[in-house]
Amino acid sequence: MPQLPLDLLPVFNAQPGATLLLSPDWMIVGASDDYLAATLTERATIVGQYVFDAFPENPETPDANAVVNVRASLEQVMATKQPHEMPPQHYDVPDRTQPGRFVERHWQLRHTPVLNAQGQVQFIIQSVQDITARHHAERQLQQSQAREQAARAAAAQQRTEFQHFLEQAPVAVAVYQGPAFHIEMANATTLALWGRTLDQVLHRPVFEALPETATPEVVALFESVFTTGTPHTVYEQATTLHRHGRSEQVYWNVVFEPQRGADGRVSGIFTVGTDVTEQVRARQQLEQLNQELEAHVQARTHELEATRATTERQRRQWHELFMRAPAAICIFDGPEWVYEFVNPGYQAMFPGRKLLGKRLVDALPEVADQPLMAILHHVYDTGEPFQESEVLVPLVRTEDGPIEDIYFDLTYLARYDEAGQINGFVTYAYDVTQQVLARREREAQQQQLRAVFEQAPVAIFVLRGAEYVYEVVNPSMGKMLHSAPEQLLGRRYFDMFPALAGQGYRDLLGHVWRTGETYVAQEQAARMPHHHAGETGYYNFTYVALRDALGSITGIMCVAMDVTPQVRARQQVQSLNEELAAINEKLRAKNEELHQSNTQLMRTNVDLDTFVYTASHDLKAPINNIEGLVQVLEEETTAGHWSATAAHVLTLMQDAVGRFRSTLGHLTEITQLQSDVGATAPVDLATVIAEVELDLTPLLAVARARVQVEVAACPALPVPAKTVRSVIYNLLSNALKYRAPERPPIVCIRCRVEAQHFVLEVEDNGLGIDLARQTGLFGMFRRYHTHVEGAGVGLYMVKRMVEHAGGDIAVRSQLGVGSTFIVRFARSL
Repeated sequence: MPQLPLDLLPVFNAQPGATLLLSPDWMIVGASDDYLAATLTERATIVGQYVFDAFPENPETPDANAVVNVRASLEQVMATKQPHEMPPQHYDVPDRTQPGRFVERHWQLRHTPVLNAQGQVQFIIQSVQDITARHHAERQLQQSQAREQAARAAAAQQRTEFQHFLEQAPVAVAVYQGPAFHIEMANATTLALWGRTLDQVLHRPVFEALPETATPEVVALFESVFTTGTPHTVYEQATTLHRHGRSEQVYWNVVFEPQRGADGRVSGIFTVGTDVTEQVRARQQLEQLNQELEAHVQARTHELEATRATTERQRRQWHELFMRAPAAICIFDGPEWVYEFVNPGYQAMFPGRKLLGKRLVDALPEVADQPLMAILHHVYDTGEPFQESEVLVPLVRTEDGPIEDIYFDLTYLARYDEAGQINGFVTYAYDVTQQVLARREREAQQQQLRAVFEQAPVAIFVLRGAEYVYEVVNPSMGKMLHSAPEQLLGRRYFDMFPALAGQGYRDLLGHVWRTGETYVAQEQAARMPHHHAGETGYYNFTYVALRDALGSITGIMCVAMDVTPQVRARQQVQSLNEELAAINEKLRAKNEELHQSNTQLMRTNVDLDTFVYTASHDLKAPINNIEGLVQVLEEETTAGHWSATAAHVLTLMQDAVGRFRSTLGHLTEITQLQSDVGATAPVDLATVIAEVELDLTPLLAVARARVQVEVAACPALPVPAKTVRSVIYNLLSNALKYRAPERPPIVCIRCRVEAQHFVLEVEDNGLGIDLARQTGLFGMFRRYHTHVEGAGVGLYMVKRMVEHAGGDIAVRSQLGVGSTFIVRFARSL
C-alpha cells in the first residue's frame, strides 16, 4: 500500500470538506476531519482498513446496492484514470454506539485519481457530500405534493359533480362575470326559460344576449348587487323575453348573490330563479275574474301545492348539495348563534362533540375570548361578508382534547329572512393546516439553504434576465470580486466589470443563455479589476442556465473557485522540474563514471574472494600439522614430562588452533555466498523452524528456553531452503547465546504478509544492544558481547544471504531488554 509523505498526511486530514484517501487496492490511507464527522467514525479505527470492511453494506437496505455502485465507480476510475462523479447514493453508515445497527445516509460521491509520474494511479480521493436532509426534504415535499394533488383532484371531482347538479337542477341557475355581466354559466332550465341555446349566450354580456331584458329596473338591479356586494331577492319580477318566435312576458322569483374573487372584491353575480309566470297569471286572472273565484279555488289550491312541493324538492336538493360539499359548512340561527345546520365536513372537524341545537359559545367554549368573535359580530350586525385565508383558530377537536392551532380559509355570509332582516349567518370553512405547516417547513428549509449558501466556501452568484443583473451574490463571491454583495445586487454584470467583456465573458454568457448548456472551465485565466497591471488570476468556473417551470431560461448561476495560488505553485514546480532535468542530465554523466568504478570494484571483490578462498585452503595444511604437533605435546604432558605451566600453555594453543580452524571455515562459507544461493522452490517456514529447533535441542535444554512460533499467516516462502534455514539457525542460536542470565529466555518467531513482502521477525528478551554506541552490527568479525564464544561472522553471513535472496534485514534493540531482527523477503523473486 503506497504511503503519503508524513508531512502531507496531516494537511490532507485537516483540509475542509469530507474526503477519504484510498490506495490502489482500496485500503484507507487518510480521512479528513469532516469525513470522520459525516460518517460517525474515528481515524484510528478506519485507517489501514479495506474500505468496504470499514463501511459494510446495510443488510436491511439491499436494494440500495451501495457497495456494488461504489465498487463500480472505483473500478472505472482505476481503468480510465479519470474522475467519476456518481449519482446520489443511499449508503448507510454503521452506528458506532449500537453495534450491528446503521444510520441512514444519502451521499453525493466523486472519485478522483491521483497519478504518479508514470501515469499510474497512486491514490484515489473520495469526496462525499451528505445530502440526507435534502433527500428527506424532497421526499416529504413529494408526499405533500401528492396529498395536495389528491385533494385538488377530489375538489375538482366535487366541483364537477356540483356543476352537473346545477346543470340538471329544476331551478334556473346562472353565473355572470364582470361589470358587463358576461354569461359564464346557464343551466338547462335557464336556457329553456330564455328560449336560447348555450352557444347563443355563453361568454356574451347578458343584455346583449337578451336585449329585451335590458329594462332600467333590471339593469339597475344587476348594477346594485355588483357595486354594493349586497345580495338581493326579487319576487314576481316581470321580464319580457323573445322566445319561440314571439315576445312573452314572464315572472320570476330570483335570488341575486354576489360572487367575490381571491382579493375579496365582487367579481360577478350568481342567480337562482324560479319561473312563477303561471302563478302570477293565475292570480291576475283571479283578480279580473273574481266571479269565477269559486270555480278556480280548487285548481289554484292544486297549483299552490305543486309549487310548495317543487319548493320543498328544491330545498332538499340544496340540503343534499350542502351535505356533499367539499367545504365544511354550517348555519347559525338567531342572535344566540345556535347551530341550525352542520354538514359532515364540518362535523368531521370535531369528532364526538355535539353541535346541533347548541349555541356556538356552549358547543365550542374555547372560542369565546378569541378575535374570531369580533369578526362574527361584525358579519351578523352589518351583513358584510367576511372572507380570509389561513385564519388561525385555536380549537379543541375532541372532548377533553388539547387545544390545537388550526388554520382555515373562512367565508362568513349573513342570512336574511323574508323581511330582509339578518336572522343568522352561513360558514364555509376549509382546513388548510397541513398546507400552512408544509409551506412554513419549506420556508424554514429555504432559510436553511440560504444560510448554507451564504456560508458556502465557494463563490456563487446568480444573474437574471438578458441584461445579466445580479440577483444573488454570496460573501465568497463578493470577496473574489473585491466588492461587497450589496454593492452588486441589482446592478448589471458588465456595468460593474466592463473589462471582463473584452476577455470573452460576454460571448461565454451569451452562449449559455442561448443554448442552456452548462459551461465548465478549469483554471480559466482572467484579469480582474482589482489585479495589478499585467497580473492574471486563475479560476475554476461553472456556469449553469436557470429555467422557470415552463423550461424557459431566466438566468445564469455561476459557481467559482480562485485557484491562482495552486496554478502559480504548479508553474513554479514545472520550472523547478525543468531545472532538475538539467541537473539530472549532469548526474547521468556522473553515474556513467560511477558505473565504471563499480565494475572495477566488482572485479576487485572477485579477486578478494579468490584470495580468501585460496588462503583458507592453503592454510589448512599447516594448521593440521600444528594440530598434530600439539597432540604429541599433549601426550608428553600426560606422561608427566611437562610442568603445569607448560600444560596451561598447551591448552591455550589448542584453543587458538580451534578458533583459527573455525575462522577459516567461516571464510570459506563467505566466499561461497556469492555463487551459492540455492534452489528457489517454495519453503514451508514451520517445517524449517522445527528442524532448526531439533538441531539446537541441547542448547535449548541448557538455556531452558521457550520458543513461540507464529507463522500460520505466511504461505510457503519463495526463498532458497538453505538461506531460510541459515537465517533461522543463526538468529535463534544468537538469541540463546546472548540470553540474559537473570531471566529465562523467550524467543518469538513471527511471520506476516505485507503488500509486497513476507516479513519474518525473531524477537528475544536477551541482553540487547546499545545501537547508539555500536555501529557496523552486520560487519565481518564484529562482536558486542565477548563473554560468549563466537567469530563475529554470523550476522554478516545472514545479511549477505538475505540480500542475495533479494531481501533486507534490520534490527530494533534496547540494552537490557532484548532485540528484534526483521527480515523482509519479496513476495515474488
